[in-house]
Amino acid sequence: MPVTAVAFSPDGKLVVSGGYKELLLWDPSTGRLVRKIGKLSGQVRAIAFGADSNSIAVADGVPGRAGSVVQVDLQIGAITAIQQAKDEMLAVAFSADGKLLATGGTDSIVRIYATGTNAAPIELKGHTGWISGVAFSPDGKLFASGSADKTVRVWKTDTWKEVFQLPAQITEPVSAVAFANEGDLLAFATGGPDERAIRIWRTQGAFTELDSTRPGQRNGLMQTRPIDTGACLPLAVTFSKAQPHSRIVVGCSDKTVRFIAPGGNTIATGTGHGDWVYTVASSPDGTRIASAGADGTVKIWTPAGKLLFTLKEGSTQP
Repeated sequence: MPVTAVAFSPDGKLVVSGGYKELLLWDPSTGRLVRKIGKLSGQVRAIAFGADSNSIAVADGVPGRAGSVVQVDLQIGAITAIQQAKDEMLAVAFSADGKLLATGGTDSIVRIYATGTNAAPIELKGHTGWISGVAFSPDGKLFASGSADKTVRVWKTDTWKEVFQLPAQITEPVSAVAFANEGDLLAFATGGPDERAIRIWRTQGAFTELDSTRPGQRNGLMQTRPIDTGACLPLAVTFSKAQPHSRIVVGCSDKTVRFIAPGGNTIATGTGHGDWVYTVASSPDGTRIASAGADGTVKIWTPAGKLLFTLKEGSTQP
């Protein structure tokens, strides 16, 4: 069965992978399976940790039938419903302090929940296609949503006003979004017949220039820089902590994991997956990268692209 979501815990001691109606918890230092949690309602599409390493938010569902976002206690396996939907839920992300949870699915609406309260979610509207990715900036001041409608929208979290829409030069659906650890870059994956690329947008530069430019120059601030991924249709993107700047990690349709410098140079290409790589994640310290995909495995890599473990239920291979 395909593995469609993966995430590291904030303390770096766990990797959680999601497949059909279940989660698997792994020790990334040894490759050992620690725990299995079942009883989810469908294919797991996204996993997110908040500030706590003991619980996660999970987006899952069955296409055309139902979807949900739930909180899962990783210690006892308890599942608490957060959101129910009539179709798949596809994206979840916490703010760095864990106080906000963003969700997205096929209804084109992003919802922002204040964790630990019963308050109704804030609804962010504007997208016209399903929500494929959501992300908070490290300082919590910005929020980005990516969609099949070929746009990325950027919102300020103090007002929840949309401040930028990034359709400029985007000709294909957006499959994933991620902020750099430093918060200065936003990366998003786009792919289709016309373009296969990771596009980079300078967040800090845009706001600095916006404060000092005329409204008519706003379009220039929305320009994005493409990193061509060649044979790789990018399905997932994240950043991995590194010096002097965090690096880009991409999951690809050509069965590879790409490790890319912010300038666009490929540092390494990880090979070993037998099918599309749907999801990638980095440990908090950047020393381990996890990838997973249609071949049913989770792989753990070094930042240099060396394969350390292949994780599959019932077996651990170096």
